Amino acid sequence: MDTANFKKRCILIFLLTLCVLLCGCHGNIIGNLMTSEHTELLVDGEYKPFNVPRNTMEALMKLVEAEDVDTIYEVFSPAVRENAEGLYEQIQEFIRFAEENVTAWDFSSGTGKGDRKDGDAVMTRASFYEFSTDSGMYRCDIGEVLKNTVQPDLVGFSDITVYPNELSWEYAPKKPVGIYIVYRVEDQPQETIEGSYTMERLIELAQAGNTDGLCECFSLATKGDAEDIPEKAQELVEFLCEQMVSWEFYTWTENIEMIGGSKVTTREMFFYLHMDNGLYRCDIREVLESRDPAEVGVSSVSVFPALYPGEDPEYEDEIYKGYCTWGRDNAGISIVYSQDD
Repeated sequence: MDTANFKKRCILIFLLTLCVLLCGCHGNIIGNLMTSEHTELLVDGEYKPFNVPRNTMEALMKLVEAEDVDTIYEVFSPAVRENAEGLYEQIQEFIRFAEENVTAWDFSSGTGKGDRKDGDAVMTRASFYEFSTDSGMYRCDIGEVLKNTVQPDLVGFSDITVYPNELSWEYAPKKPVGIYIVYRVEDQPQETIEGSYTMERLIELAQAGNTDGLCECFSLATKGDAEDIPEKAQELVEFLCEQMVSWEFYTWTENIEMIGGSKVTTREMFFYLHMDNGLYRCDIREVLESRDPAEVGVSSVSVFPALYPGEDPEYEDEIYKGYCTWGRDNAGISIVYSQDD
């Protein structure tokens, strides 16, 4: 027997056997990996986060396309489902907004936070996405509690916030419970167009010189907190009548929020005022429903020189940012004049 040929045949048989074994093992490994990966936000009825935030939006948009309100509802944590008023309706509106307006989306960035102490673990994540629409870019922020061994009922989605990209620094800090959408006027639901009524009413009263009627638009609580409303109302009348050329609707949002320990329905609207000396923004905030009737009515009107659409404020421009958020932190009327006045 040719010893050399025999050795070669043995080596060949060994290599072939090894290849078969490796291929079989490789197939099992791949199979195990494939079965361990998930493509849905719910696995066996339980929320299961993705390691890659992009996959979170992909799975969510599949549910949007299927108009699967029930599954999206279950993706939110038990605590949010219990405490977010009208969450089911919020999800339906999010689906409508996405289907009618969003033409494309992309992952932008994200942040995560983890804390371990005495055997307990808390992990959260905020993911930021961009929504392309015909009216411009929106940002969509999704907050998730990935793990919480102390309060397991917090695990799941905590919030989805959608707002025009140019207003990111105004709305990104807000962490609502449930879904919060700030619409450009082109994208808002048709049934909410009457939201401009408050502005129309203020203009009508101003043109008539009816400061008493303008004061009556404010809630009793606001008139109690801001004692200078009569004087400020007169100033607003003069400002609108003497300098305003025209106005247009900019953004609109309506939500249920906690104010003073109770749930109230609030509306926040931004308008552009075209003045003789440039562009201004007029922000109107009002309470539509509350257990306390004294809170119902306009809570604040703030007017200030505006950046033109597409412009972003400088990060260090805290003064301008203060103008934009004045109406959230204060009651009454505020007018900031351009330096040209």
